[in-house]
Amino acid sequence: MNTCCLCEEMKELWKEQQMLSEFGKGFRFVHMPNPKDTIPFMLQTTDQSTPFTAMIDGHSTPYFRLEKIVEGSCCAQLSILLPVDLKGQPAMTDQDLYALRKTSQCILVKICGFCSITPLPSELVGRTLPVVESKV
Repeated sequence: MNTCCLCEEMKELWKEQQMLSEFGKGFRFVHMPNPKDTIPFMLQTTDQSTPFTAMIDGHSTPYFRLEKIVEGSCCAQLSILLPVDLKGQPAMTDQDLYALRKTSQCILVKICGFCSITPLPSELVGRTLPVVESKV
């Protein structure tokens, strides 16, 4: 049977994301104010020049969260993460990216159609926007 190595990597990402979401639960004396449950990532196509993107609310985004893996077919359900800038507006470039917002929008993709995965820091997801004080 021909296996897809990226499928195995996505399964490993799923395991780590599950461990991350469970970390800190059940403690009696330790409070974790911002538990993380997402490892954001980008997928590269075979040409590796640009990442795979999806559209949401008229904006293109290459950022995803793994929701589940369909065993046997190596398909993955991905939720779309919306990149935002310092003002909370959709980020138009990678340089404008400040945080990633979870959405309820999902897509189903065949993992073996991609050549690599690029994980990003989990701290980007749900990152609090800076408070800008008025100079008045």
